[in-house]
Amino acid sequence: MNVILAPRKWTASVKIVAILIVLLSSLIWSAKPSYALSYGYLTYPQGNVGLVRPDIGVNLDVIEGMAPENYHFYVNEQEVNVSYEPAAGKYVYHPQADLAPGTYSARLMFSFSGYEPVQIAWNFNVVKDAVSLSTETSKEQQEGLQAINDYRAKLGLTKVKFSDALNTAAQKHAQYLSQNKIDPINTSVSLHDEDPAQPGYIGKSLKERAQYIGYTGGSAEDVAYNRVSLVEAIDSLFDAPYHRTPFMVPELTEIGIYKEDAYHVIEFGFSEGNSPELVVSPGSNDIYVPTVFDGHETPDPLRNHPEAQYPVGYPIMASVNGPGVKNVRLDEAQLEDESGKSVSLLKSEPGNDDHLHTEVILMPTKPLQLDTTYKAKVKLTATMEDGSTKAYMKEWSFRTEPSAGLGVLKLHEDAAAYTLQMNNFGLNQNHLVSFGLDADKYVLDLIPYLMKQKPYIQEGTSYLYIRDLAAALGATVEWDDKQKAAVYKKKDKTIMFYTNRNAYNLNGVEHQTDAAAKLINETTMIPVRLLSETLGAKVTYVDSTRTVNISY
Repeated sequence: MNVILAPRKWTASVKIVAILIVLLSSLIWSAKPSYALSYGYLTYPQGNVGLVRPDIGVNLDVIEGMAPENYHFYVNEQEVNVSYEPAAGKYVYHPQADLAPGTYSARLMFSFSGYEPVQIAWNFNVVKDAVSLSTETSKEQQEGLQAINDYRAKLGLTKVKFSDALNTAAQKHAQYLSQNKIDPINTSVSLHDEDPAQPGYIGKSLKERAQYIGYTGGSAEDVAYNRVSLVEAIDSLFDAPYHRTPFMVPELTEIGIYKEDAYHVIEFGFSEGNSPELVVSPGSNDIYVPTVFDGHETPDPLRNHPEAQYPVGYPIMASVNGPGVKNVRLDEAQLEDESGKSVSLLKSEPGNDDHLHTEVILMPTKPLQLDTTYKAKVKLTATMEDGSTKAYMKEWSFRTEPSAGLGVLKLHEDAAAYTLQMNNFGLNQNHLVSFGLDADKYVLDLIPYLMKQKPYIQEGTSYLYIRDLAAALGATVEWDDKQKAAVYKKKDKTIMFYTNRNAYNLNGVEHQTDAAAKLINETTMIPVRLLSETLGAKVTYVDSTRTVNISY
């Protein structure tokens, strides 16, 4: 699959910090003394606004934590009623009618007992082609939201919801990309930029587009270019390490999603966090982790590792997000396989990768093995905005999927069951595969797969196609023409299934058998009776349904 992913973009800074303005620098947060009363404020909207009914307001942070004695809010010098949230210090006016294009003035006057009144004033401009917020979502968008929440669930993070403003931003940007046929493959044009000379323009950068639709929270953006479904695009974004980053932020609360042609846009919206938190991916006890990463991400994660080449192992990530986190340093990283052997890692961190700030990427130099348990360990030091540091450490284990693509199918089929398995049974679950002798599909952990070759019955003996068998059991198969044998490999087991005599070879030791493999229609077929002898799995046959069940 050819996937082109644009680098995920954040407004102003990747870090989720104590005040939202650090993520949205187009809005101005300033602190001013007022007769010994210290306060900070955030005013919105700012600049050119593309909404006919933008929220107009002030977020006021009074250092002393005082409540105002009185306040008055004016738009174009006409006093209006605002909603006031004391806990958040928010004063917001929601226009009851569309605003005509033009420049508007806004002003908040407030006073505290014992202090002189204070005034905050600013201007903004409603553009000629301003629109209403997108309030309806399609079935495809709903499926995209569910897919993102599936990934959040297996990371142990809270669900997110739709934001009308972010959906509008995603829609407008996806339509701009499609309308102008932006080509990220053959040109250097970024999927995150817009050109004011092109139709559909709403803002050059994510910061300007967020301003255009009146979004005041912290935000980030992922864009994928690929002719697949929206859910498939989300899957590819999560697999790509730079684009996985916003999925892992605990403070992610709302999103916007839109697909137009081959362009898939996700806008992420963040709230203010409570305290810094370490999140790792893959998560602890995940039993369906992919084994390989083929790249197709911009920027290229291997650009700082010239000695490496694709395919590499599935990227492992660790991030620390929360108020006041400036950056992180990787102090230690380890990955071990089932035998305790260390796995070589390509390590990217803020110190050697300018696209990382509060996260690290660990890529195994080679693809991981199927159906294998790995033990991971990371130690990080987070540097805070105030110069202090805090150490984080985590040790955990995960297991790779037995068949490529099974994990994402299981996750989207039933994320609740997926996470229940992780939380209650850990890595101890056996896999179950069923081959119906009269069927054209086999079933692996309740997920059906089309067989490449239907089972074959000859003189009362049932045969399964070895490549279907290997795909279901997390193994690989090669053909040895000299030996006229199919070579089955899984972990420390190598089996040569001879097709020219009644024997097989298990790890170099030849064994005689009455049920040998056969070449049928130029394909290697394995008799069911031979499976229990060689695979080390529990093999049963249900006569009533003519089904072979293999548990491993």
